[in-house]
Amino acid sequence: MIQEHVEPIWMRPPTTYRSRKIIFLFIALIGIFQLYRLRPRLSFRIRFPLRAERSCASIPIPDVHEPPPEVLIQWTRLQELFDHHPPNLVMERGDFKGGQLAKPTVALLADYLDMTVEEASDMRDQHAELTASLPSYPQGLFSGHGIVILAGGKYSEIAATTLGMIRLLGSRLPIEVWMIDRVEEKKGWCDELFLQGIACRFVSDYLQDMSAFSHHYQLKIAAIMCSSFAEVLFLDGDSMPVVNPDQIFHVPEYLKTGAVLWPDYWKATESPYTGYITGRSQEKDTQLPGFQTVDSGQMLWNKEKQWKVLCLSAYYNYFGPTYWYTLITQGGSGWGDKDTFSTALRALGAEWTMIPHHLQTQRYDDGTGHGKGSGMAMMQADPADMKEFKPLFLHSNFIKFSVRRLMCDTCIEDPSALKAEQRLKGKEVTFKGSIANRKSPIWEPLTFGKRIFSTKIKDGLNDMGKLDTEKDMWRVMEKVGCEGVFSDDKICRRVSKHLERTFGESPKWEGGAERMCS
Repeated sequence: MIQEHVEPIWMRPPTTYRSRKIIFLFIALIGIFQLYRLRPRLSFRIRFPLRAERSCASIPIPDVHEPPPEVLIQWTRLQELFDHHPPNLVMERGDFKGGQLAKPTVALLADYLDMTVEEASDMRDQHAELTASLPSYPQGLFSGHGIVILAGGKYSEIAATTLGMIRLLGSRLPIEVWMIDRVEEKKGWCDELFLQGIACRFVSDYLQDMSAFSHHYQLKIAAIMCSSFAEVLFLDGDSMPVVNPDQIFHVPEYLKTGAVLWPDYWKATESPYTGYITGRSQEKDTQLPGFQTVDSGQMLWNKEKQWKVLCLSAYYNYFGPTYWYTLITQGGSGWGDKDTFSTALRALGAEWTMIPHHLQTQRYDDGTGHGKGSGMAMMQADPADMKEFKPLFLHSNFIKFSVRRLMCDTCIEDPSALKAEQRLKGKEVTFKGSIANRKSPIWEPLTFGKRIFSTKIKDGLNDMGKLDTEKDMWRVMEKVGCEGVFSDDKICRRVSKHLERTFGESPKWEGGAERMCS
């Protein structure tokens, strides 16, 4: 008898069914691994579709057609008026003697500028003639109220975070984003903004002669005055609300005066001749200016009530770098546009509101919540409460919350952020993000998943309570880094990981695009 040979089961050839099953399982495992690896990008394609949500679509978008001819005429006439009243001296920025002093002396302020009494008197006459010729408010040219934000070039990435915060907090105000010209626009960004009820504007469309505008902050006043809004909440690209700002236009103090400004850290260091030249006083001041300087990162204006003030501020900015900035600050900290607005208000004797609360300093987190070291941002108060400090704006004057500036190793600068000569040469410019810079004060929290902000402001005073501004900012930066013109796969994964480790947020942010406009 021949015994049949039986092979062990593991040596038998697989059946067709079993082969297919094994192959299918192998492919499925590969697919699951790929989904896991790409989860940040996939989740954002679900959360942030590039379409107008119903809640966004109902936000009134400012007209984005050509600027009204009347606005062009208004500004052309102002430029002609300014050119007929140029300053009689050229005073470019120098160094404030002894640096910025906490307690400057009368002698120090009086000794900075080389100006004679005759020169001051001549400029006083020029100023008086100019103010007598300032135009009245152009009725019917502007309407409604909204937010005006300055962006463009490298500032656009910072402004993207601010714009996201505005919509995340539920604001339904129409917004205009102002840039110098179309060269400053990140390609495709304005199309994205349009879906969020935001219109792009370009100063070069409104100003036929841009030769006087050599500094970016000179553009603030042009954006405010040329905006289609009759009432403007102006924000720097790095000044963001921490709560919904929609009710700000109904604040009693604003309704009364039509102008609300916020304080900066230090007292004024203006020249003793400033009050005399602007007509505020009859002679050269012999006492220190006792008023606070202004943080112009956020301002509230009713253009009809304060039109002549805005026109005069435009004059100060028009000749700012060569005269007025130096006269008003004497080369100290804050040299620029920031105090031209309050100087114009005082010169015309206008009624206005200065927030009575001193700003609060947002410090770095030291693990206790009380903060450490110098400040990284300024927290400004809500004008709705003049008795108690309640946070409304976070002006990031030191750390700029651009997702690429924070989270990339080495990024290529966008052409819109390059200088003209760099673009012409086709030069590639790169920069390192804070996460790649060990000397950055926020390298450690970015690298190890820790908070950047202390949970309290100004050394533990004024607890922010239920607000978690930093967490909201990272939610917005997750969107910016994962979807749209500023997106990058590696940065997207890093931001999602930071949210998970630091705040316990799952990569899939609940709320998504609808919450950006709800």
